[in-house]
Amino acid sequence: MEQTEVMRQLVDKLNYLTKKYDEGTPEVSDKEWDDLYFQLLELETALGAYYPDSPTRAVNYQVVNDLTKVEHNHAMLSLDKTKSLDDVTKFANGKQMLAMAKCDGLTCSIKYTNGRLVSAETRGNGVIGEDVLHNALTIPTIPHKIQYQDDLILDGEIVCLHSDFKEFEEEYKNPRNFAAGSIRLLDASECAKRKLTFVVWEVIEGFEEIDSLQERLAKIEKLGFFTVPCLKTAMITDDVVETIKTLSQNIPIDGVVFKFDSVSFGKTLGETAHHLKNAIAYKFYDEVYSTTLRSIAWTMGRTGVLTPVALFDPVDIDGTEVERASLHNLSILEETLGKTPWNGQLIGVFKANMIIPQIGWADLDTVPEENKIIPILTHCPICGSPLRKKQNNDSVFLECSNDDCDGKLINRLDHFCGKKGLDIKGLSKATLEKLVDWGWVNSPVDIFYLGEHQKDWSGKPGFGEKSVQNILDAIEASKECSFESFISSLGIPLIGRNVAKDLAGHFGCYDCLYEAIKENYDFSQLPGFGESKSQALLNFDYTEADQLYGILDVQMSEITTNDAKLPLKDMKFVITGTVKHFKNRAELQECIEKNGGKVVSTISKNVNYLINNDVNSTSSKNVAAKKMGIPILSEDEFLEKI
Repeated sequence: MEQTEVMRQLVDKLNYLTKKYDEGTPEVSDKEWDDLYFQLLELETALGAYYPDSPTRAVNYQVVNDLTKVEHNHAMLSLDKTKSLDDVTKFANGKQMLAMAKCDGLTCSIKYTNGRLVSAETRGNGVIGEDVLHNALTIPTIPHKIQYQDDLILDGEIVCLHSDFKEFEEEYKNPRNFAAGSIRLLDASECAKRKLTFVVWEVIEGFEEIDSLQERLAKIEKLGFFTVPCLKTAMITDDVVETIKTLSQNIPIDGVVFKFDSVSFGKTLGETAHHLKNAIAYKFYDEVYSTTLRSIAWTMGRTGVLTPVALFDPVDIDGTEVERASLHNLSILEETLGKTPWNGQLIGVFKANMIIPQIGWADLDTVPEENKIIPILTHCPICGSPLRKKQNNDSVFLECSNDDCDGKLINRLDHFCGKKGLDIKGLSKATLEKLVDWGWVNSPVDIFYLGEHQKDWSGKPGFGEKSVQNILDAIEASKECSFESFISSLGIPLIGRNVAKDLAGHFGCYDCLYEAIKENYDFSQLPGFGESKSQALLNFDYTEADQLYGILDVQMSEITTNDAKLPLKDMKFVITGTVKHFKNRAELQECIEKNGGKVVSTISKNVNYLINNDVNSTSSKNVAAKKMGIPILSEDEFLEKI
């Protein structure tokens, strides 16, 4: 086994073991971890090479003011494309081809001089790209230093693997746009959180003594790079395409590139102004079906944003009848159907990834008759209030301007009671609409007082004593919920279930989270959090949340920590009263957590210390701590302890 491969395996194993330790399920002893660590350190020293995600490295993230334009040292041209394997067969003409996954990301070129990474550039227009070296240094599959002293230039694709994109799919539309936007970030620390991967598919300079592209890529892989899934073949068949798909299951791809394996032969073919002649791309095309647009429906989310949905004549796609497709927002509607969509407009419909109906094209040339134009909404279809436009990055959305719109309320209630919230069985959207219509529910808080209407409710059409009692029992059972379910149920923009889980793991309880919010805590410093999520948490109105917290029995969460040697490891603290050395209690909590402890809101036998500067206070927490024999520390005593 190559030494670089051993080094990569050690890095991955140590990072895995560290993660298991952080999760509270260690798999090896401290000594075993240390032995692996020093083995890796010795190997890195001997090779003079290392990976950016090595646990031996302290990463320094760079922030740049803008992305500098750079001229490439070689033309980064496109590829000729086809959707026919017969075309590929004619192109190959019986010669040995290398079939490679066509990665769906952002093309980049990196360069090494004397074994060190010296440049990383996006493709741009093929002649001039952008300098993204500061971000390339954070990508685990781009080694900082390698065992190759001649100049080495590699072309490849920046992608986000499907397994990594699951963490971000609630906020971003697809892995390709996510990867392209992430590599262009100015702050490298933000890019590092995005879990990008660099896949090498071409050796531009280096290993000139080897004529086979496949063998060059094999050499590159031994230096520690992630190379494109590929296979050498003289046969252009569906089996080859399916094999590449299988090899690339975790990589976003949109086709297969067939390139002559002989580098020297490929160079003799030359190039056009658009593409190199040594390769051709076989693209995966979703089959598009023609149909006719009839109208546009609008659905409302819990924040009042309206989503346009195209309704069209039914068309059979892959054995299912399709008659509607989301247009997502006003920008995409106008980009897809134009500013004047009309009843009778010809459109092309396909299933993206054979699952999600999408509109691929529309007739934008025909001038529609005035009476057939489908007007874009100006007023809310539910309450009639004027709509306003909302800008989010490059997209424009329509939202209702009425804070008391029943549409907002019903969708908010549906989220609160649904699987992403408290999961209250029996409270379907249809039932919630009736409860709102009867005037019994005007906020999630009212859900927990529906017992007052039990007699009247049981007499309503479609309901009976048993069904109503079952719903009331489910409401009662939902009062005991996890902290992460409670956060998720609030419907804070951008804060889905996974993000709620991270918040619960960091703060442990609602009191601690709310205290941090009141003190304008910078949530963007947490792993996976950016400025948008931080602002969403700080700007949310918690009036209703406070009321719900008083009704529900919200369970505390275990706070995650990262270091076994921290002085407060596994200790639990309760904080009460005013503080003097710290700016506020949130800052004291942060200090405790940084030192390995965690803060909880109530006194119990599992608490190690109560921190209160007034040791003789007769507060309930002081009395409870003394009764249970829990030591009470002043701030001075706490600071001495750490």
